[in-house]
Amino acid sequence: MIALQIALLLAAQEVAAPALLSSEDRFVPIDDAALLKLVKTPFDPKSDRRQWRLAIGLHHGVQVVASYVCSDVCPAYTKRIIRYNLRAGPGCEAAGGVSKALTVPMGIGVGQRLYCLPAVTAPWQN
Repeated sequence: MIALQIALLLAAQEVAAPALLSSEDRFVPIDDAALLKLVKTPFDPKSDRRQWRLAIGLHHGVQVVASYVCSDVCPAYTKRIIRYNLRAGPGCEAAGGVSKALTVPMGIGVGQRLYCLPAVTAPWQN
């Protein structure tokens, strides 16, 4: 019975909520090339957290943010996700995004969470 409950929990996909941002965050226009460059740039989870940007820019009128996801062993296994600040689903697609399930740290393992990604970056984020 417990194994079944654990399996059901692991199979369920979470949907990432929009990020709560500061009124000081500024979103300057960003194009496809700049987004791709950022996504392709390796992320060092052990770097200074004060350098981790949250507000990335405004892409086709949509806020782009960086989410930093970790679980029990932070910052060692922190994953950076560049995404639209929208919920995955119809609103994401209407804004030109792609709803995609990404593998992220959860508890002592990993799981799937749905994110709204800029279409240009979706193939580069897993």
